[in-house]
Amino acid sequence: MTSKRWSSTTKIIVTSLLALLAVIFLITFRTMIRPTIVALLLTFILHQPVNWVQARTGWSRGASVGGVYLFLILLLIITPVAFLPRLIDSLQSLSTALGTLVNDLQTTTLGPIFQFGGFQISFDSLLQQVGTLIQDVISPAAAGALGFALSLTTTVLSTLYVLVLGFWLLKDFHSLQRSILNGVPVDYREDVRRLGQDLSAIWYAFLRGQFVLALVVGTMTWLALGIVGMPNAAGFALLAALMEFLPTVGPGISGAIGTLYALSQGSTWMPMNNLVFALIVMGLYIVITQIESVYLIPRLVGRRVNLHPAVTFAGIIGAALVFGLLGVLLITPTIASLRVLLTYVMHKLRDQEPFESNPSQSDIRIPGLIAGHRIEAIIFDLDGVLSPLDFGLAERLTERLEWTDRFWPKDARRRTFQRMSIKMEGPIYWWTSLLLWIQLHDDLERMTGFLNKVRAFPPVSSLVMRPEANTLLRDLSHTYQLGLLTVRPRSEVDCFLEKSGLPTTIFSTIVAQDDPRASSSPSETLAQAIKSLEMTPRQVLMVADTEWKLRPAQASSMVRCGITNSLTTQSDFAGADLVLSDSTELRDWL
Repeated sequence: MTSKRWSSTTKIIVTSLLALLAVIFLITFRTMIRPTIVALLLTFILHQPVNWVQARTGWSRGASVGGVYLFLILLLIITPVAFLPRLIDSLQSLSTALGTLVNDLQTTTLGPIFQFGGFQISFDSLLQQVGTLIQDVISPAAAGALGFALSLTTTVLSTLYVLVLGFWLLKDFHSLQRSILNGVPVDYREDVRRLGQDLSAIWYAFLRGQFVLALVVGTMTWLALGIVGMPNAAGFALLAALMEFLPTVGPGISGAIGTLYALSQGSTWMPMNNLVFALIVMGLYIVITQIESVYLIPRLVGRRVNLHPAVTFAGIIGAALVFGLLGVLLITPTIASLRVLLTYVMHKLRDQEPFESNPSQSDIRIPGLIAGHRIEAIIFDLDGVLSPLDFGLAERLTERLEWTDRFWPKDARRRTFQRMSIKMEGPIYWWTSLLLWIQLHDDLERMTGFLNKVRAFPPVSSLVMRPEANTLLRDLSHTYQLGLLTVRPRSEVDCFLEKSGLPTTIFSTIVAQDDPRASSSPSETLAQAIKSLEMTPRQVLMVADTEWKLRPAQASSMVRCGITNSLTTQSDFAGADLVLSDSTELRDWL
């Protein structure tokens, strides 16, 4: 017998009752909202580490979550012992410095700075008002932060609730995800999946970016202020790091407080008056802010979370008044998420496509045209693209750690060490550039063999060309100008080409480590190579096997092609215009 369908009136009544019960439930258990949000954040933050452990160890989902939890608990135990005393000292010294600043501002007597008839503006009253404002702003923020920290760390029940709920959410993350998608009508599942991807990208970019941004900005501030003799530089660096969690307005607050303190106290060693020193400190804050906005934020946070300063400011003030400290910390990604949802709703209301069309690379292929640019020249990276890498060191490390086979399988161990070798190329390049800059050529020559082993570069005696690359270069040389870029010396490049049976004339330009055009800046080196080809950057394609090698090309506005291998995937080349699994696929595009 078929169940009778509800009428529209019944559905409205039931929906209204459910909404009313939900409101009553939220009001009754409102004290659980904050720890629930914290548990959801914990789940979101630990989701990727759990996936990483599960993929590389082959453990079950529950065992992977347990392993990550164990590491997190050990980290929480070790970190306070190692860093908490220094952190407390920095906070206490910062509190003392801010108290001194407020007192100095409120007791300053500098006399009037402007007077017209019976009306005058006094520096004294201005500074006193600024001091009162700093005191009013900092005191509630510190009290709110302390109250939140105490409620989260000292209340055993809340902490237990957060950890247990986070554990089960992590363990059953994929099943919960499937259940949510299965509950969505079939016609809208793809929309929900795409929205989920966009929202996840926003929150991952914000959480990862803000933590890294705080660390980088705090370190830069500490070094800069310490060099010029700023009293309590570590405390003000900590303040700058904390203020990074208030996007747009935070850096301005920390910079203003630091500048006022410099004006009040002066330098510990620089022989100058306080006003000049304050201007120097203000200049340092401005430079750091510019580096942050131009270079750090686009790379660490990205455009997804980029909001207009007015929107961010209004959101932070509103969140502080309504939700307190937790709302202030999370309001930026929340507004960015609401923007995505509102954009989707507005497009659907207008019967427009709500998502940007992202045709795959293989959808449109016009020979010689990549990312809308006509290619006239191609610059290849040598190691990894034209010649295979040598993972001998990674293999030896894998064999030496055979006693870890029970919990770290050999294949996973080998892959980890091989990926580490690839990741080391960037730091080694900068170290080599530094040695060349200070002209320690003999030291670099002694280190070269070891450094090449670490970054999986084969010795010159084993440097050979891939067979398919040999044919590819000969074919492309008939149509395009070719270039070669390498961190090896020119003598090794000539030996490599000789063994491959290729004439050096096949390349219109070769930039090696000892080439006069090579610079400590990879972007400058590429610019010189492009100049020698007599091309514009948009006419030149850079082909490399790692994202790190493509970043200078991106800075130079070149077209970029990433070549994947067994250790990399398409997601490892976020800034590439084209990603191929093999260099021979270039024939299909060129």
